[in-house]
Amino acid sequence: MNFEVIPFLSLNGQGAAAIEFYKKYLGATVLFKKNYKEMKEMNPNFIYEEGQEEYITHSVLQIGTNKLMLAEESMDSTMPWQLGNSSSLCIQSQDKIVIKNLYDSLIQHERVTILVPYEANVFSPGYAIVRDPFGVIIQLCVTVHEF
Repeated sequence: MNFEVIPFLSLNGQGAAAIEFYKKYLGATVLFKKNYKEMKEMNPNFIYEEGQEEYITHSVLQIGTNKLMLAEESMDSTMPWQLGNSSSLCIQSQDKIVIKNLYDSLIQHERVTILVPYEANVFSPGYAIVRDPFGVIIQLCVTVHEF
């Protein structure tokens, strides 16, 4: 089978800002991005509220060797939007310098919260957890495994 699993974040009006954050602090490259205004040009029946022109209808970012999708809409419209602590992005590398540099980059932003400071623990020679300005939990892990 040839397919990939890509994390998809729904950011409730903060998508464009999140893309800029990931570009600046994680070195993300935007592979694809459509905002509501562009979507309306493609599909005249697409409806959005005034002031939402720059909201993201769909995007794909490349971060390291992986992809991340990002938009505004919640995936389950039967429930109110909520970003919780039941999921996270885990960035890992066997290169300790790579992980430390990403951690140092992220914590430069004044709205990044350090949940677990970068340090060695029983499973990793370097590990940290931060919450980004959009409520997304990011784990940074120096891995000793080959996967």
